[in-house]
Amino acid sequence: MSRRLIIYTIIATAIVVAGSAILLRRQAPLISPQSSKSAAPLVDSVALNKLATKDASKVDTSHLDSSIIPPTNSWLSGAVLQKTPLPVYPMPLSVLMRDNGIEVGLPTVTATQTTINGGHVSGIHATIANAITFQMTRYDGTSASLSYKDKDGVSIGTTTITEGVPYVYYRSHAGHHITLRDVTVPSIDTTETYLRYTKAGHDYVVIASNGATISMRGITAEINAPNNSLVTYYALPNGEKDQLRTYAANEIKAVTTSYATQNNNVSTKFHYTTSSGNPTAYAAMGYATTMNVSKPLTSYETIYGNMITTSGNDLVTTAPRTTPSNSLDITKISDEHRQSLKKLLQQDVASTKITAMDSYYAGKQLARAANLLDIAHQLNDQPAATRLQEILADAMTQRLNGGYFYYDTKVKGVAASTAAFGSEDFNDHHFHYGYIIYAASILGRYDPQFLRDHINDINLLIADIAAYDKSATFPVRRNYDAYAGHAWAAGLAPFVDGNNQESSSEAMNAWNAVSLWGKLIGNSTLTEEGDWMLANEAAAAHRIWRSPPTNLPNTSAFTSPLTSLNFSGKRTYATFFSDEPNAKLGIQLIPMAPYMHSMPDDVIDIQRLDKSTIKDNNYNVALGDYILMYSSIYDPARAIKLLDEQQDKFIDDGNSRTYLSAFIYTQLSR
Repeated sequence: MSRRLIIYTIIATAIVVAGSAILLRRQAPLISPQSSKSAAPLVDSVALNKLATKDASKVDTSHLDSSIIPPTNSWLSGAVLQKTPLPVYPMPLSVLMRDNGIEVGLPTVTATQTTINGGHVSGIHATIANAITFQMTRYDGTSASLSYKDKDGVSIGTTTITEGVPYVYYRSHAGHHITLRDVTVPSIDTTETYLRYTKAGHDYVVIASNGATISMRGITAEINAPNNSLVTYYALPNGEKDQLRTYAANEIKAVTTSYATQNNNVSTKFHYTTSSGNPTAYAAMGYATTMNVSKPLTSYETIYGNMITTSGNDLVTTAPRTTPSNSLDITKISDEHRQSLKKLLQQDVASTKITAMDSYYAGKQLARAANLLDIAHQLNDQPAATRLQEILADAMTQRLNGGYFYYDTKVKGVAASTAAFGSEDFNDHHFHYGYIIYAASILGRYDPQFLRDHINDINLLIADIAAYDKSATFPVRRNYDAYAGHAWAAGLAPFVDGNNQESSSEAMNAWNAVSLWGKLIGNSTLTEEGDWMLANEAAAAHRIWRSPPTNLPNTSAFTSPLTSLNFSGKRTYATFFSDEPNAKLGIQLIPMAPYMHSMPDDVIDIQRLDKSTIKDNNYNVALGDYILMYSSIYDPARAIKLLDEQQDKFIDDGNSRTYLSAFIYTQLSR
């Protein structure tokens, strides 16, 4: 699973998950984060070694080579972290790995009132002679190689699947046969090295090269695959001319990802390395825009929009930059509002306790207290600031002293001893730790002793969700999918629809916190990485989660105002915890951190989402406080009038009346 439960005093129970996107604008100079001279190792061995070690996850590693760190929270997780593999969606294709072969499909988009479906279909069903299992032997975040083995454990061939590439490759390591089942009548173009047929509304192609040959026997095709031969599988949307054939033998060997930040944009470059050095075909996600599609080869209709395929080796995407922030600027609010905040602060300080044992609720409590600490300093209320700093420092020390977290020796990461919502399986770590890192970025600004004592402990939490350097102890950017431009929340992804994201805003909160912590400790690489991920996550949150799908095929039946829960192969107006409209919108807003003041692209959507969610100006519903804050972006005066009507029991445990009011007051003064 991949959610947290948000418990409200009266009405609701809630869980949380996340997501993001890429918007492609213009090409820019690119650098690799790994090559930055300012990059310092995130993992301090002393800090790591003080953690207890444990193997507590349900992860199945039988489909992983011993050299591979389990790719939890990935688009690929369901294929390699389950005993029985589940479909994955490298886009535009769907793939189901089998111990003795593979299924490759091109999903067909359909819709209901609340769901857009694009689940796996078996367009190509290949069975490999003598194969009894497979193991992933290489993974770079965007592409993966999976080696099939016989009963003696000898590798007989390797499959490569890649995000954004419409080809699936199979390289034979020993002579054997591959059987294709349920092949319809082939087209007239078929030869002993080229097979094309129509199935479930799409055309499927198999190309044999480097000595491989294809022969037909009724509805079965037999591929003779001698040693080092290559078989390429792909799909075409319809009966069009095959423009992909030219590049089909240029096997993908790896994908290198690099990024750069500029004043107004961030950019991401994917370099597709092929065995021949020649171009491949690729496409950006349908919600993206890119410079290099001037000569489209074909296009694929997907649940995330139209993917236009072009040829080359370098895909470049960009997203507008979002400025990180952990401080509301209350210097311009009125004297009346300032006095109001002073009174509210006293009440909220008195009720501040950090008692939750799990990392999600504790993280929210820590972030709530940290926001109050910053406001207390801005109001020059030293007694309140001192008390909040004491509470925060004590709570942080208790959780960073080596007993609260443990290191999972199989998954290679940090988890809290008290599990919450599958955190032992690495669900939602970026949501949980995002709050803790955010709180640390504020406390560390005012408490240099805390910073000195716990800099390496906070770095460990960052390494768990967003490590920028390769190591044997953590994967690189566990949660973040650079090609999709957003994070995945489910650790093991036990879903036929792939991985998923629910709380896009808590994902944004995580990368905002990473950037701010990097700035606080002087780690420019960490700051740049956080800026890059935040920009893409924010762009996706707007384009995929908070905006209704538009210009998608066969989706006229979908009439919901947003897609609040997105899987790789399904988008839906739902949550894991509630069917209430306020939950579906609110989970895209929590925790309304200071940087969310500036969401100019949302102005048109805010009124629509507000009206479709809240009835009769009644924000006394689960997550209603965040929706009220969101509404203040387009009408702060109205939001201020409604503040007194907001009941305490409907102010989230990660929020406070002080912060709620300050956010809206500062919106009026902008």
